[in-house]
Amino acid sequence: MIKTNFNSEWNFAKGGAGALSALLGGSVEPIKVTLPHDASICSERDKEDKEGSGNGFFREENCNYSKDFIVAAEDADKVIWIEFEGVYQNSFVYINNAFAGKCPYGYGNYFIDATKFIKFGESNHIQVIVKNGVASGRWYTGGGIYRDVNLMISDRLHLIPKGIHISARDIEEGSAVIRVESVVEYNGTGTRDMVLVIEVLNHEGKVVAANEMPATIFEHSKVTLRQQFIIEDPHLWDVEDPYLYTYHSYIKADDRVTDEETGTFGIRKLQLDVKHGLRINGKTVNLRGGCIHHDNGVLGTATFAHAEENRVKKLKEAGFNAIRSAHHPMGKKLLEACDRLGMLVMDELSDVWVTTKVDFDYGMNFAEWWEHDITNMVDKDYNHPCVIMYSIGNEIPQTGNKIDNAWGKKLADKIRKLDDTRYTTNSVNLMLSVMDRIKEFMALQQSGMQEQGAANTDQPAEINTMMNNMFQAMQALTVSDLASDATQEAFAQVDIAGYNYADNRYISDGVKYPNRIIVGSETYPAAIDGNWDLVEKLPYVIGDFTWTSWDYLGETGIGGFSYGVPDPATQFYKPYPWKAAYCGDFNLIGQRRPVSYWREIIWGLRKAPYIAVSPPVNFGEKINLSMWGFTDAIHSWNWSGYEGKPVSVEVYSDSEEVELFINGKSMGRKSVGEQKKAIVKFETVYESGKIEAVAYKAGIETGRDLLVTADSNVEIEAISDKKSIRVGSQDVCYVEIALKDANNNLNMEANKLVSIQLEGPGIMQGFGSADPISSENYFDHTAKTFEGRLLAVVRSTDVPGEIKVILSAEGCKDVTVVIESK
Repeated sequence: MIKTNFNSEWNFAKGGAGALSALLGGSVEPIKVTLPHDASICSERDKEDKEGSGNGFFREENCNYSKDFIVAAEDADKVIWIEFEGVYQNSFVYINNAFAGKCPYGYGNYFIDATKFIKFGESNHIQVIVKNGVASGRWYTGGGIYRDVNLMISDRLHLIPKGIHISARDIEEGSAVIRVESVVEYNGTGTRDMVLVIEVLNHEGKVVAANEMPATIFEHSKVTLRQQFIIEDPHLWDVEDPYLYTYHSYIKADDRVTDEETGTFGIRKLQLDVKHGLRINGKTVNLRGGCIHHDNGVLGTATFAHAEENRVKKLKEAGFNAIRSAHHPMGKKLLEACDRLGMLVMDELSDVWVTTKVDFDYGMNFAEWWEHDITNMVDKDYNHPCVIMYSIGNEIPQTGNKIDNAWGKKLADKIRKLDDTRYTTNSVNLMLSVMDRIKEFMALQQSGMQEQGAANTDQPAEINTMMNNMFQAMQALTVSDLASDATQEAFAQVDIAGYNYADNRYISDGVKYPNRIIVGSETYPAAIDGNWDLVEKLPYVIGDFTWTSWDYLGETGIGGFSYGVPDPATQFYKPYPWKAAYCGDFNLIGQRRPVSYWREIIWGLRKAPYIAVSPPVNFGEKINLSMWGFTDAIHSWNWSGYEGKPVSVEVYSDSEEVELFINGKSMGRKSVGEQKKAIVKFETVYESGKIEAVAYKAGIETGRDLLVTADSNVEIEAISDKKSIRVGSQDVCYVEIALKDANNNLNMEANKLVSIQLEGPGIMQGFGSADPISSENYFDHTAKTFEGRLLAVVRSTDVPGEIKVILSAEGCKDVTVVIESK
């Protein structure tokens, strides 16, 4: 099958492009775009949107894409497919003004058989209409054709797209039994004799195994052919050594090759039981996991291979070995990065089943489309060794309903039929599973609050008590027998019970359900200390997935904080200009936040201490953190105007004691972990210069961390993560921008307005900061630094040459970064 990128020369316009709008003259002048393209990130946000907190106040709009293309006359006897890796959402495809197909789900990949619509040797017109004009997600969804589109041309005797499934059926010392199942389709007439050949190549390009299978195939038929062979001395794939083999499969008929496909796969053995937990190649692996959404900061949802690789690489460097795609199937570019870099994956089907959480989400179509979408998800994932489990849903209310629970069995059984090599889970929020019975709990809670209010007329205390009691009521419902009994059937349907925010059940459920294997499918960031203790102690608890490992757009401010008297109206979602959740271990531009270093210490992967300082402007004030928050402290010793004033310092360490020094003078030595594991706090006085933390075990120094006050005179530092990018509009590079003094110290408070200009054959794909409250757009050519940093993402075009990225700011010398497009 000849597969070519179909991303260039599209015309984009807002509006649904329906027949009536065309008749009434409602069409909008299109602009040229190259896919992938996120229509939402390219538009001004809507600060008047009363429901905008969920999507970050970004606009959800109908739009349409079109292009003209030619398929050669000599291909007239071929089969033509068009693959869409991701269109958000409700996409309708028309070829030469005829309806060719549609897909409601905004996260699934799908294929259009375009053969009968094509005029070979002539100009053809394709139009994709995207119906995204209403609220359809609880987070930032983006909009439009945000992943790749591919044109596929094959002989009438061919391998169907994503029709090759490779698995290791048995792995013993010195050999692996490999099974290959290939779906072959013949759209011609008569009977054909064919031979299906598969070759497996190692990293050096040497063929290490091969197999041929003769077959007879009849007209207009589709068959599955199974081949089985041995690979001697296999090099196994795991997170530390993600070794990939290459396969080359092809069909020979009539003395020629009619179709072929090349891809990669890994050989690894999965085992799961309550005694050993999860084992990969015989070794127990605890999942150091994080949840991620599909948006990628300044890029929005537009998906590029390098951007996904950058994200996976950084997560792995911070200690993560697993990610959960929340709450939708993962894109192919991210899966490929996880394969190459050794990151395990929980791939999730959907956030909804047969009810909606937002008025026009996938729940509108799930009952009719689930089988199509689950099949495409499994076909996409099958040859990726990184995928170890499928989640059939996230926080589905039907999991507590004995009638609707039948959906869970249907989904799990379908996955097992399609792929019996991996495990299934269901990410269940036990409280939401019995949400139809929450009222009685809330009634008791309200009664308690009224009693508290009668006894205490202090308004701040009443608000704090109300919020605390509400959380306690939710926790009580989660651990209740009511929730346990209601979800017993849902958990029995899958191989692994996914617990969202139910770590308080790990021990008791291990006793109550001795054969249940549990994963913390979604957990609070600050709970990792207790959770990880349980993961290490309880073999049937196989890991923890924090919410979230990477900050994301939408669900504005759920990880934010405030001081003093909390405002219940903004305690969960925050109003405009908030745009991001602000709850990730990494911020929107890929910089680690303090919680990430603490987590790394809890995991036992970091020995050096880490200093984080709370803003002295709020010293002594009560900080209001949500359950998704962790601290207001940052890794900085620049606090202009607060000389001689009190300041709170946090130090994260796995040591027994930490001594704090300011400009060489000891501020005292304290025991670590008295209030919270691996944390010690100091209250001291701010004095510019140096602050240093020295860690000790048994009186012996084990590590230290140093912060230096950066000079106020800063210059722009700009570093590209690649010296060159591939010509062709599909490659990007990251230019990290920082304000640093003459001694290379980052000044996190020296925030400046930076302008960007590009010269040469490059495009600014995104530019901005990690500020979750900024009203700036990521397509603006000016942006204010946040914590001293910005990020620019530069994209190649179809023209080779030298790209110059020129950055300027008041009081700073201009800086030019040169990138070769070749």
